[in-house]
Amino acid sequence: MSSLYLHPLTILYFSLGLVTLSGFGILFLNEETILAICFFIFLYLIIVNSDMASQALNEQKEIIRGELLDSLIQGQKNAVIAKLYTLHSKYELSLGLENVFKDCTAKIHKTALVGLGV
Repeated sequence: MSSLYLHPLTILYFSLGLVTLSGFGILFLNEETILAICFFIFLYLIIVNSDMASQALNEQKEIIRGELLDSLIQGQKNAVIAKLYTLHSKYELSLGLENVFKDCTAKIHKTALVGLGV
């Protein structure tokens, strides 16, 4: 539970509201005064709980922000891995094509030498 510290202006506003809501500006222990006291207690509880609720929402926001950042990092890792896999596949393809060209060149030379009668 939070502390019961109230800012002096808040106390002033509550007391002015209490006096205003009670009959003729004089505090009598009647229905209006009790209603005003209950109203301001309820208002105070809302204000105190709104601070706790906003703190909980901020914590949730930080958790969600962290999860989004983790997802972004994981997505970037996956993109880098996919790019690396693509580059590796292109490298293997170029090596395969180089071997094919070497074989073709060797066969062309062999055919040319056979055609020349060497």
